[in-house]
Amino acid sequence: MATFRVNPISESAPSDQELIARTLGGDGAAYGILVERFQRKIYRVAYAITRDEIEADTITQDTFIQAYTHLGNFQGRSELETWLTRITINRSRDWLRRRKFVSLFSYDDDSDDRIYAIEPVDEQPDAERLFMSHQLRAAILRAERTLSSQQKIIFRLRHYENRSLEEIAELLGLRSGTVRAHLFRAIHKVRNELGEWVTQREGGPHDLSDDTAL
Repeated sequence: MATFRVNPISESAPSDQELIARTLGGDGAAYGILVERFQRKIYRVAYAITRDEIEADTITQDTFIQAYTHLGNFQGRSELETWLTRITINRSRDWLRRRKFVSLFSYDDDSDDRIYAIEPVDEQPDAERLFMSHQLRAAILRAERTLSSQQKIIFRLRHYENRSLEEIAELLGLRSGTVRAHLFRAIHKVRNELGEWVTQREGGPHDLSDDTAL
Protein backbone atom coordinates (compact mmCIF):
# COMPACT_ATOMS: atom_id res chain seq x y z
CA MET A 1 0.00 0.00 0.00
CA ALA A 2 1.41 3.36 -0.99
CA THR A 3 1.89 5.90 1.77
CA PHE A 4 1.52 9.66 1.79
CA ARG A 5 4.42 11.86 2.84
CA VAL A 6 3.65 13.14 6.32
CA ASN A 7 5.49 15.89 8.19
CA PRO A 8 5.21 15.00 11.88
CA ILE A 9 4.04 17.63 14.34
CA SER A 10 5.20 17.24 17.93
CA GLU A 11 2.07 17.79 19.99
CA SER A 12 -0.66 15.80 21.66
CA ALA A 13 -3.10 14.25 19.23
CA PRO A 14 -5.36 17.03 17.88
CA SER A 15 -9.01 16.32 17.07
CA ASP A 16 -10.25 15.77 13.53
CA GLN A 17 -12.09 19.09 13.65
CA GLU A 18 -8.95 20.95 14.68
CA LEU A 19 -6.92 19.35 11.91
CA ILE A 20 -9.61 20.21 9.37
CA ALA A 21 -9.61 23.83 10.48
CA ARG A 22 -5.83 23.99 10.27
CA THR A 23 -5.87 22.38 6.82
CA LEU A 24 -8.42 24.89 5.56
CA GLY A 25 -6.16 27.58 7.01
CA GLY A 26 -3.31 26.43 4.80
CA ASP A 27 -1.49 23.96 7.07
CA GLY A 28 -0.65 21.10 4.70
CA ALA A 29 1.02 19.07 7.47
CA ALA A 30 -2.28 18.97 9.36
CA TYR A 31 -3.94 17.15 6.47
CA GLY A 32 -1.01 14.76 6.43
CA ILE A 33 -1.90 13.79 9.99
CA LEU A 34 -5.50 13.11 8.94
CA VAL A 35 -4.26 10.92 6.11
CA GLU A 36 -1.99 9.02 8.48
CA ARG A 37 -4.85 8.62 10.95
CA PHE A 38 -7.35 7.09 8.50
CA GLN A 39 -5.28 5.69 5.63
CA ARG A 40 -5.21 2.06 6.76
CA LYS A 41 -8.93 1.99 7.58
CA ILE A 42 -9.82 3.48 4.20
CA TYR A 43 -7.52 1.06 2.40
CA ARG A 44 -9.17 -1.89 4.16
CA VAL A 45 -12.61 -0.73 3.01
CA ALA A 46 -11.41 -0.25 -0.57
CA TYR A 47 -9.74 -3.66 -0.59
CA ALA A 48 -12.75 -5.33 1.01
CA ILE A 49 -14.89 -4.11 -1.91
CA THR A 50 -12.46 -4.44 -4.84
CA ARG A 51 -10.42 -7.44 -3.63
CA ASP A 52 -7.58 -5.91 -5.64
CA GLU A 53 -4.51 -4.46 -3.89
CA ILE A 54 -3.51 -2.10 -6.69
CA GLU A 55 -7.01 -0.70 -7.16
CA ALA A 56 -7.51 -0.42 -3.39
CA ASP A 57 -4.29 1.58 -3.20
CA THR A 58 -5.41 3.85 -6.05
CA ILE A 59 -8.87 4.33 -4.54
CA THR A 60 -7.34 5.15 -1.17
CA GLN A 61 -5.18 7.88 -2.69
CA ASP A 62 -8.07 9.19 -4.80
CA THR A 63 -10.28 9.29 -1.69
CA PHE A 64 -7.89 11.56 0.17
CA ILE A 65 -7.33 13.75 -2.89
CA GLN A 66 -11.08 14.15 -3.38
CA ALA A 67 -11.59 14.77 0.33
CA TYR A 68 -8.87 17.42 0.33
CA THR A 69 -10.36 19.29 -2.63
CA HIS A 70 -13.84 19.21 -1.06
CA LEU A 71 -12.84 19.61 2.57
CA GLY A 72 -14.47 23.04 2.72
CA ASN A 73 -17.82 21.37 2.01
CA PHE A 74 -17.51 19.03 5.00
CA GLN A 75 -20.00 20.36 7.54
CA GLY A 76 -19.39 17.85 10.31
CA ARG A 77 -22.89 16.35 10.30
CA SER A 78 -21.17 12.94 10.39
CA GLU A 79 -17.78 11.77 11.60
CA LEU A 80 -14.85 12.45 9.26
CA GLU A 81 -14.18 8.71 9.04
CA THR A 82 -17.76 8.12 7.90
CA TRP A 83 -17.44 10.83 5.25
CA LEU A 84 -14.15 9.38 3.99
CA THR A 85 -15.63 5.88 3.96
CA ARG A 86 -18.58 7.05 1.85
CA ILE A 87 -16.19 8.57 -0.67
CA THR A 88 -14.26 5.28 -0.74
CA ILE A 89 -17.42 3.25 -1.27
CA ASN A 90 -18.53 5.50 -4.12
CA ARG A 91 -15.16 5.27 -5.86
CA SER A 92 -15.10 1.51 -5.32
CA ARG A 93 -18.61 1.25 -6.77
CA ASP A 94 -17.45 3.17 -9.85
CA TRP A 95 -14.59 0.72 -10.22
CA LEU A 96 -16.94 -2.26 -9.96
CA ARG A 97 -19.11 -0.76 -12.68
CA ARG A 98 -16.10 -0.21 -14.94
CA ARG A 99 -15.15 -3.83 -14.39
CA LYS A 100 -18.63 -4.75 -15.64
CA PHE A 101 -19.45 -6.75 -12.51
CA VAL A 102 -22.92 -5.24 -12.42
CA SER A 103 -25.76 -7.74 -12.83
CA LEU A 104 -29.53 -7.62 -12.40
CA PHE A 105 -30.96 -7.97 -8.91
CA SER A 106 -32.40 -11.41 -8.29
CA TYR A 107 -35.79 -11.50 -6.60
CA ASP A 108 -37.10 -14.87 -5.55
CA ASP A 109 -39.78 -16.34 -3.32
CA ASP A 110 -37.41 -18.15 -0.95
CA SER A 111 -39.08 -17.95 2.44
CA ASP A 112 -35.90 -18.73 4.42
CA ASP A 113 -35.01 -15.40 6.03
CA ARG A 114 -31.89 -16.66 7.77
CA ILE A 115 -28.49 -15.45 6.56
CA TYR A 116 -25.51 -17.77 6.72
CA ALA A 117 -21.75 -17.39 6.37
CA ILE A 118 -19.39 -20.06 5.08
CA GLU A 119 -16.14 -20.57 6.93
CA PRO A 120 -13.40 -23.16 6.36
CA VAL A 121 -13.25 -25.89 9.00
CA ASP A 122 -9.97 -25.76 10.91
CA GLU A 123 -9.38 -29.51 11.11
CA GLN A 124 -6.87 -30.28 8.33
CA PRO A 125 -3.07 -30.12 8.70
CA ASP A 126 -1.58 -26.67 8.08
CA ALA A 127 -0.60 -27.18 4.41
CA GLU A 128 -3.92 -28.76 3.49
CA ARG A 129 -5.89 -26.19 5.46
CA LEU A 130 -4.04 -23.37 3.70
CA PHE A 131 -4.75 -24.95 0.30
CA MET A 132 -8.43 -25.37 1.12
CA SER A 133 -8.60 -21.81 2.40
CA HIS A 134 -7.20 -20.52 -0.90
CA GLN A 135 -9.69 -22.67 -2.79
CA LEU A 136 -12.58 -21.38 -0.71
CA ARG A 137 -11.58 -17.73 -1.21
CA ALA A 138 -11.29 -18.28 -4.96
CA ALA A 139 -14.70 -19.97 -5.01
CA ILE A 140 -16.29 -17.10 -3.06
CA LEU A 141 -14.78 -14.53 -5.45
CA ARG A 142 -16.19 -16.45 -8.42
CA ALA A 143 -19.56 -16.61 -6.72
CA GLU A 144 -19.48 -12.86 -6.01
CA ARG A 145 -19.39 -12.16 -9.73
CA THR A 146 -23.08 -13.06 -9.84
CA LEU A 147 -23.92 -10.15 -7.51
CA SER A 148 -25.03 -6.66 -8.45
CA SER A 149 -22.71 -3.82 -7.43
CA GLN A 150 -24.97 -2.92 -4.48
CA GLN A 151 -25.14 -6.51 -3.29
CA LYS A 152 -21.39 -6.92 -3.69
CA ILE A 153 -20.62 -3.80 -1.66
CA ILE A 154 -22.99 -4.80 1.16
CA PHE A 155 -21.77 -8.41 1.17
CA ARG A 156 -18.12 -7.38 1.28
CA LEU A 157 -18.55 -4.71 3.94
CA ARG A 158 -20.35 -7.29 6.08
CA HIS A 159 -18.22 -10.34 5.27
CA TYR A 160 -14.73 -8.82 5.05
CA GLU A 161 -15.04 -5.64 7.13
CA ASN A 162 -17.47 -7.11 9.70
CA ARG A 163 -19.57 -3.93 9.57
CA SER A 164 -22.94 -4.06 11.27
CA LEU A 165 -26.11 -3.70 9.23
CA GLU A 166 -26.69 -0.33 10.90
CA GLU A 167 -23.21 0.92 9.93
CA ILE A 168 -23.65 -0.20 6.33
CA ALA A 169 -27.08 1.42 6.17
CA GLU A 170 -25.64 4.72 7.41
CA LEU A 171 -22.74 4.61 4.95
CA LEU A 172 -24.97 3.83 1.97
CA GLY A 173 -27.91 6.01 2.99
CA LEU A 174 -30.28 3.03 3.11
CA ARG A 175 -32.68 1.60 5.66
CA SER A 176 -31.38 -1.29 7.76
CA GLY A 177 -34.17 -3.50 6.41
CA THR A 178 -33.11 -2.73 2.83
CA VAL A 179 -29.51 -3.60 3.65
CA ARG A 180 -30.60 -6.87 5.24
CA ALA A 181 -32.67 -7.73 2.16
CA HIS A 182 -29.73 -7.07 -0.17
CA LEU A 183 -27.41 -9.04 2.12
CA PHE A 184 -29.82 -11.97 2.23
CA ARG A 185 -30.06 -12.09 -1.57
CA ALA A 186 -26.29 -11.75 -1.90
CA ILE A 187 -25.53 -14.61 0.49
CA HIS A 188 -28.29 -16.71 -1.04
CA LYS A 189 -26.63 -16.28 -4.47
CA VAL A 190 -23.16 -16.98 -3.09
CA ARG A 191 -24.36 -20.11 -1.28
CA ASN A 192 -26.00 -21.41 -4.45
CA GLU A 193 -22.86 -20.76 -6.51
CA LEU A 194 -20.70 -22.45 -3.87
CA GLY A 195 -22.90 -25.53 -3.81
CA GLU A 196 -21.08 -27.21 -6.67
CA TRP A 197 -17.69 -26.44 -5.15
CA VAL A 198 -18.74 -27.86 -1.78
CA THR A 199 -20.16 -30.98 -3.44
CA GLN A 200 -16.92 -31.59 -5.33
CA ARG A 201 -14.82 -31.02 -2.21
CA GLU A 202 -16.90 -33.26 0.04
CA GLY A 203 -17.70 -35.82 -2.62
CA GLY A 204 -21.42 -35.51 -1.97
CA PRO A 205 -24.28 -33.11 -1.19
CA HIS A 206 -23.78 -30.64 1.65
CA ASP A 207 -26.50 -28.70 3.42
CA LEU A 208 -25.27 -25.14 3.88
CA SER A 209 -28.17 -24.32 6.17
CA ASP A 210 -26.17 -25.59 9.14
CA ASP A 211 -23.46 -22.96 8.78
CA THR A 212 -22.99 -20.12 11.22
CA ALA A 213 -25.52 -17.27 11.02
CA LEU A 214 -24.32 -13.73 10.41
